[in-house]
Amino acid sequence: MTAQTDSPGGTLHILPFDGGSLAARVADIYADAFDAGREPEDILVLKRLPTGVPEFTADLREQADLQTRPNVKSLPRHATTVLEEARPDATRLSYEERIEFLARILDGYNWSSYFEGASDHDSFGRDVGQLLLEATWQGGFDVPEDGGEYDDYLRELEAVNEFFHEKLRERGLIEQAETISEAIDALERPSVREHIEREFDVVVVVEFEECSPIDRRYLHALAHNAELICVAEEHASIERLRTESGSVRQLAAGLSVVDHTTDGAETAVSIPTPESESAGRAFGRFLATGTCDDLEGTARQIRTTTLDGQVEEVANEIEHLRRSRGWEYDEFAVLLRTIGDPMPRVRRILRHSGVPTASAGVSGLAQDLAVRELHALAQYHIDGRERAYELLESRVPAFDTELVEDCVVRNSISKSLKRWIVTTDLKRRIAADSSDIDAREQFQNVSRLLSIAEFVDAQDILDNDWTQFATMLERAITYDAPYAHTAEVNVPEGGVTVGDVGIVKNDSRKAVFLLNVVDAEYPGTETLSPLFPTAWIKQMEGYPAVTNPTAEDVAATYATASEPDGNEFERYYDELARRQLAIGARAAEDVLYFCTYRRADGSMGRLQHRSRYLHEIESHPSLTLEEVEGAGVDRDLHTLGSASSEILAQPWTELERIQAEASTGGEVALESAEETLAAIQAVLEEGNDVDPRFERAVETQFDLARGAIRPEVDRTRGPEEVVDDD
Repeated sequence: MTAQTDSPGGTLHILPFDGGSLAARVADIYADAFDAGREPEDILVLKRLPTGVPEFTADLREQADLQTRPNVKSLPRHATTVLEEARPDATRLSYEERIEFLARILDGYNWSSYFEGASDHDSFGRDVGQLLLEATWQGGFDVPEDGGEYDDYLRELEAVNEFFHEKLRERGLIEQAETISEAIDALERPSVREHIEREFDVVVVVEFEECSPIDRRYLHALAHNAELICVAEEHASIERLRTESGSVRQLAAGLSVVDHTTDGAETAVSIPTPESESAGRAFGRFLATGTCDDLEGTARQIRTTTLDGQVEEVANEIEHLRRSRGWEYDEFAVLLRTIGDPMPRVRRILRHSGVPTASAGVSGLAQDLAVRELHALAQYHIDGRERAYELLESRVPAFDTELVEDCVVRNSISKSLKRWIVTTDLKRRIAADSSDIDAREQFQNVSRLLSIAEFVDAQDILDNDWTQFATMLERAITYDAPYAHTAEVNVPEGGVTVGDVGIVKNDSRKAVFLLNVVDAEYPGTETLSPLFPTAWIKQMEGYPAVTNPTAEDVAATYATASEPDGNEFERYYDELARRQLAIGARAAEDVLYFCTYRRADGSMGRLQHRSRYLHEIESHPSLTLEEVEGAGVDRDLHTLGSASSEILAQPWTELERIQAEASTGGEVALESAEETLAAIQAVLEEGNDVDPRFERAVETQFDLARGAIRPEVDRTRGPEEVVDDD
């Protein structure tokens, strides 16, 4: 799909690819809207991406020198307010509720032979659900009547999606992905429009380069009687390009363009350039445009043998910079190209190295000890499972069967869980055993479980019992998305930001670590969906993504592909990966790291090659890459040493794998785990050569991994001090 020409009338300001503070770059444009005597409350500012809305609001207030708070919302959040005005009685499904409701629809659906065969795979429900979610966010499938031979499969999925939403409407339910399309319809109602338009005289849209066709239709409907001012950054789109090709200039139809990208441009307002050169600006500019003009830059490389070793070196480098420069954890970012595997693994390794992490979106359920406890409560109540009893006994003081009986409320899972939480003092235990940031994530996950329980209690489509709750929870754990489309996404403070590069698109950190900068990731291979072969998807005109770009589409979309050749589909997504690397790189204020590894799983893993984009950087005369040799070479050891780390990691690695599998009812082969753990025990029993404190540390790791103890943690000591002190 190429850029659509359904933009509303108004003004489009095109900014150069400079990064830095978004508020600083739009402040003069925003302030110019006051010329007609308007007040801040008369100007609605819509931020397209849901990340960092509170921070952007505070920064805009400061940059524009306002006495009051500017009226800022994310675009999805504002659409939600419109929908709430139109349908106040509608209930919005949470992500977990959507998974279960859709699973009921899919399980009983009369599939064609192709999907019937595909449904035998365990991932079928998740894959279908993700594709339907993406289509719904775009307003539904748009399958042409005269589409290709494979578009019939999309028509079948379109019918499933319509049936799913019909069942939701029957129960007064709505999923989040419907928000914008439903809000567009709601604005057709005079009473809704009249109420919404009281809020503003002017609509200022920032990050307009990421507005998809349905977003632009929403803006057209919203600003029907108001002035519209759009601000877009050139060469910076990453989200929109998955569903629509074309540069920001192709979004300008119907808009009066104000170009800030050339030195001689005559504009009504000035757009400030960054006051000082950041560590990543030259690299970001080169990766996004193919040139870095007169900019020069130096970045560092971390090269390791394994993926896990790469993350351990990053943890050590973070601690080195903290000690040498006095930076806080929240001044670091560790970024992958996309959220998903191996994001949970990266977070786990950082945390086990003593580095607290913060991430945007939905945090994982599988490794949360509080979630395991409530899941064990359900299992024990269902069938008295011995493993569930042992876990509850290890986590809850004075646990016995009477405690379970006292907490269980007849015909209400949610009331039972709430009584358990209060009776066993779960929130206090979480706060006492965890850092502030970990505690906040566990509280969030407990809230998610309570929402699941309330959904089970309320919906007549579900069995109102503990078995249903356990089934829904297990499905949520299995399908748990590390991210979900949402109206607002904020990164908690106090830890290293771990996420995809998009999370820092208009933000920055003192140090940025770009992980897995190998060809398998940058650019990698784009499959779009496991449901269909890529060769089929390329021929699906109604697929909710860019599937069949022409050479002209590729050239018009990316400044780095002026002469595309070969496979246009591959080139299109290769250039998108390069663009993502550019966005991540420019977020580095003081230090930028490109991190690579040779093999994912030790000496027998697949050989990985450094990204072709790193080779291009090395050949540029103005850009320099410096090697970081790592801990024990040109860096002191600031986290657990390699041997200690390997041994101390084993209880977590093995037990987390076993418990994650067991929590969803799977079978586990214990032979390899037993061999590994027996080897560790043998090391500890060799004699006086093992420091007793190290032995206690290993034992503690085992106990912590299974949730058997909750030690008082000395926050003044780093994890390396457990094993490195003399």
